[in-house]
Amino acid sequence: MSGEREQANARLFDAVAATYDEVGFLAQAARFVAEVAAVQPHEAVLDVMTGTGTVLRALPHGGSGARVGTDLSAGMLAVARAGLPGATFVQADAARLPFPDAQFDAVICAAGLFFMPDMALTVREWARVLRPGGRLVVSSFGAGLLGDLPGLWRAALGAHGLKPGSPPLGRLPTPQALADVLRAGGLQASAALHPLFYTLPTPQARLADIQAGLEGAPLAGLPAAQRAGLLDEHRAALAPLFAAGPLSVPLPVIVGTGMHLPGDATAGSGIA
Repeated sequence: MSGEREQANARLFDAVAATYDEVGFLAQAARFVAEVAAVQPHEAVLDVMTGTGTVLRALPHGGSGARVGTDLSAGMLAVARAGLPGATFVQADAARLPFPDAQFDAVICAAGLFFMPDMALTVREWARVLRPGGRLVVSSFGAGLLGDLPGLWRAALGAHGLKPGSPPLGRLPTPQALADVLRAGGLQASAALHPLFYTLPTPQARLADIQAGLEGAPLAGLPAAQRAGLLDEHRAALAPLFAAGPLSVPLPVIVGTGMHLPGDATAGSGIA
């Protein structure tokens, strides 16, 4: 059975599944991870913690390689299946995969590993299902994500006695931290920071991102009038940032690659 924390995370993502694809910076980052993974049509790929399947949709299709996604959130998987009927989606705990050893050429996880209580143990499980010579591609976010925007939203919620929902990004804040976790999971690893940018055309686009994802989770508990008032206040606070037009903010994506080298029994078997 999955732990209480994992089940709580699943319920949280169930609640935002219908709108999660509308969080633009997450979709941009996931597509970038898919690009870095450089998957070939013949390769069998597992996207762990797939969410709505953004990474899988960005991969090449039509070849002989299987496209498989797992997630603990049934709501997320329902959206993923509707958007990519040619792939296989399985509800599963990321730390207990229902697959045999050495089944995939590549395992990908975009912005998900930091949710796992024991990250190294989880990586070891992902390495278990990799074929010799296969690769694990994992992402996180660096410091300064979205610039001043998260702080402004925290202040807006704080004025109403609320706190924003947010993932534990501080657990993998640097390339070194991510590479260390991949190595602790038994892989040959490297990681790099990619300083991308995310552009919002209007304050309303920022509000749409907030309401579509975890940042807006506290809004669900507010009466409609209070929720509308809070969003109006925040729109006004954002307006000066867009005075010159669209706003570009930092999107620091950290991507780590772990290689399961042929003959590396430790990575493949999960044996310490």
